[in-house]
Amino acid sequence: MLAFLLTNALHSLTSIYFLTINILAMKNILFSFSVLMLGSFTASAQNAADLAKIEAAVHAFSNSGDQRDVSQLEKILHPQFRAVVNRAFGSPELSLMDKTLYLQLMKDKKIGGDKREVFVLQTDLGKNVATVKALFQGRELRFTTFISLVKLENGEWQIVSDMPEIEKV
Repeated sequence: MLAFLLTNALHSLTSIYFLTINILAMKNILFSFSVLMLGSFTASAQNAADLAKIEAAVHAFSNSGDQRDVSQLEKILHPQFRAVVNRAFGSPELSLMDKTLYLQLMKDKKIGGDKREVFVLQTDLGKNVATVKALFQGRELRFTTFISLVKLENGEWQIVSDMPEIEKV
């Protein structure tokens, strides 16, 4: 009889032990899931904020070029900015322009000045870099452009390169 009681008690203790282990495992899983979800909501909020800043930078870039506003472009363009224009208007040439040349051409009214509507077609976002494919539709020219941006330490985004495909309308 004593053996029977001890066996039943041992069986009950084993069941309670495994039930406790399962409950603790479920708590760990729920806690881990909660942490992951919270992190994902935080990341989503940060991504949304970055996407808004990136889109604002692209619009400011186009509008500043339309108005030939060199002082505004100075703020938007990264010091290492490059414009890469490949085979524009059927030319076989590849043209590379650094920030200084780009701003000088803007000052000299050799580029810019056409009021354009901006359509952001695609944005790819990394932690500190982004690329945007956009359409700048003007009265005279249409730009399908590929813009690369970098995130600065202060959280602002600057354009580091612009690679437009330019067509006459």
